[in-house]
Amino acid sequence: MKHILIVFLVVPFINSAQSKYYNYNLYEGKSYLFTMDQSNDLMLNSIRFIGGQINNSQNTKKEEKLYTGGLLIFTSLIGQAITHEAGHQSVLSELGIGSISKPFMDKNLVAKVTGVTNETLINLRNNSFPNYIRLHTAGLESDYAYLRKSDSYFSFNEEDYKVLYPDYVIRKLATQFYYLTSFFDSKTKIKEVDSNELDRDIVGHDVYGMIRHLHRLSMEFYRYTQREDLTKEEKSYARRIGYMSLVNFLNPNLWKSRNYRISDIVTGNFSVSYSLAPFGDFIEQNAYLKISDKYKLNPYFRQYFNKSYTFLAGGIGLHNYSFLDDKFLLNSSIDFWEQPRNLEFRTKEKEVGLGVKSELAMRFSKGENDTKPSAYFNLGMSYKTNGFLPEAPSLSNDFQIYLGIIISMKNKS
Repeated sequence: MKHILIVFLVVPFINSAQSKYYNYNLYEGKSYLFTMDQSNDLMLNSIRFIGGQINNSQNTKKEEKLYTGGLLIFTSLIGQAITHEAGHQSVLSELGIGSISKPFMDKNLVAKVTGVTNETLINLRNNSFPNYIRLHTAGLESDYAYLRKSDSYFSFNEEDYKVLYPDYVIRKLATQFYYLTSFFDSKTKIKEVDSNELDRDIVGHDVYGMIRHLHRLSMEFYRYTQREDLTKEEKSYARRIGYMSLVNFLNPNLWKSRNYRISDIVTGNFSVSYSLAPFGDFIEQNAYLKISDKYKLNPYFRQYFNKSYTFLAGGIGLHNYSFLDDKFLLNSSIDFWEQPRNLEFRTKEKEVGLGVKSELAMRFSKGENDTKPSAYFNLGMSYKTNGFLPEAPSLSNDFQIYLGIIISMKNKS
């Protein structure tokens, strides 16, 4: 929080030239690899870095099409599956439960996380129900968080559409298709008796399983919920999820549009997102404001929903603020929220929460010219109270230390 206040109270000494930053946190205060945040950053920044090296003004149209086609195929077949399944696996890792991620599609054309017994899952359901529901929703939570980061790079003009858009649009459409399966029965009918329990996916269909357990938490345990297993009330809730997810299309970056001029010194963009929570779902409205080509601010508002009630949240982030001739780089954020008590699905009672995060990077290697990268050592800390914060590892009080490196390249576009 101090860092955010300093930005507004002191005269900045910065270079206003636009740069691209590639963040690789090597440690996030956990005894396992990877957290959801690490997995998303590794995939996203690797695609950005490699794509930035491949794409240049000398490329022919054929070469550009080959890159676009290759990235579309990669993301469709394996790229999104890796980060989606890592989201599921991160919930188990945080709880000290071992598992195996299998992002390559099986004979049923589904990727999965395996290696967990029925007994372990039943114990989780009975003793830590919010985490059990998050086990279902964390894949789509990871998809949402990845796309939100992509939006910030686009909206702050830190990434070219030709570099990242093929990955972005495939993830957007694939995530949306998953939500829209809420409207119809799947043709893939997976029977649990056809496989050993250690070879089964931990939750089956993310949305159907979440809905069934939220409405009937004490019913008979099984993993592969089909839409036909849902009650009339549960199918109505599934349709609600499908309809609400359509707000994900309210995003100018999907149409390659950005840099809306708000005033002489302010340009901006926005996005509207929908995703799931351990007690229901949420809608989020993001603004991306670039002031005097120096400050990049991301204020947001969020509405959480359980079965029948709404809970408000919001926050602001300071994105890639460089100062003292680019020797230092600062990222900070603060989040406030109301959420249902104990993350319950049916209660109207609320609890408030707070999260703060700040990362300061110091340059230790400066590129000789605009074609050579600079490198930063990154150190950060975060703290959150009890509650659900997207991409945060724990639903409980949590303190994290971040250690990593940031690579910086001048944006030649």
